[in-house]
Amino acid sequence: MKRTAIALTTIAALGFASTASAADKKVKIGVTMALFDDVWLTFVRDAMTKWGAAHNDIDLTIVDAKNDTAKQVGQVENFLAQKMDAIVVLPVDTAATGPMTKEVTAAKVPLVYVNRKPDNLPKGVLYVGSDSIDAGQFVGEEVSKALG
Repeated sequence: MKRTAIALTTIAALGFASTASAADKKVKIGVTMALFDDVWLTFVRDAMTKWGAAHNDIDLTIVDAKNDTAKQVGQVENFLAQKMDAIVVLPVDTAATGPMTKEVTAAKVPLVYVNRKPDNLPKGVLYVGSDSIDAGQFVGEEVSKALG
């Protein structure tokens, strides 16, 4: 899991290193996570924090939505007001991501969703995570093998 978290963080963040307008300007990345208390998301957050600390040209802000969709929407709006160079969302509810996606893409800020994939992502909005259907099929096959 830790490798996956590091890979997710690296993929999400490295894609935005070129958004800074000057060599000495830090790239500001805002991350809103569904819930800090979730075990998997703790791994992801720890990996992101470690990655951000290792890169002096990155200013990483990670906030907790506390499993509250309205709070997460507000966090994304705050990131836009703070002129973040990129926004990463680990959504509380994928069904509620439409307004966030519209606001962020209208502002022409790169957007990455991680872990939970919203439906109908527009061109240019990225998703980093596993395919739940493929994962379920794999688990089913492995359980079937184990049971004989």
